[in-house]
Amino acid sequence: MKNVFRYIKKGIKNLILFILGLITGGTIFFLLIFAFVNTNTYVSIPSLKGEDRETAINALKEKGLIPIVKGVGDSVLYTDPPANTKVKKGRHVFIQLGRIEKLKVPDLIGIPVEVAEEFLTEYKLKYKIIKIYYPDEKIETVIDMTPKPNTPVMEGDTIILKVASSEVNK
Repeated sequence: MKNVFRYIKKGIKNLILFILGLITGGTIFFLLIFAFVNTNTYVSIPSLKGEDRETAINALKEKGLIPIVKGVGDSVLYTDPPANTKVKKGRHVFIQLGRIEKLKVPDLIGIPVEVAEEFLTEYKLKYKIIKIYYPDEKIETVIDMTPKPNTPVMEGDTIILKVASSEVNK
C-alpha cells in the first residue's frame, strides 16, 4: 500500500512539473513571437504630390517601400496610403500618375473628391460638388465634370464635379 501512495505521489509530482514546463515553454514561445513580430520598423510615407514618376519611385524605395505605379502622366496625383501615414517597411504603396496642366481643366475623373478639391484649390479654380447616389461607393470619387478635362479655363472659373457618393445631397 505504501508503494501505491509513493507511485501516486510521484505521478502527481511529475504531472505538476510537466504542466509547469508547458506553461514556461509556452510563455517563452509567445515572448519570442511577440519580439519577432515587433521588430519591423515603421516609416512615414513622403508627400509626393506633383513629383515626377522617377523621383516618387526613388523616394519610396529609399524608405524601404515597394512602389506600384498606376495611371499615365507626368506627375503624381496621390499615393495610397496617403502622405504622412506610418506603415511597415516592405509595404506596397500605389502611386497614381496623371497629367495636370495649368490653365486647362485637370482630368480628375476616377480620383477621390478630396484629392480633386486639393488640385482645384491649388490651381485657383472654384468648384461645385454635385453628389450622385451610388450605394456601393465607399470612397467618394469624381465620375464626371464640367467643363470636360483639358478644356482651357481662366483662374477663378468654376468647375462642376459630379461625385459618386453613398450619401444623399445635403
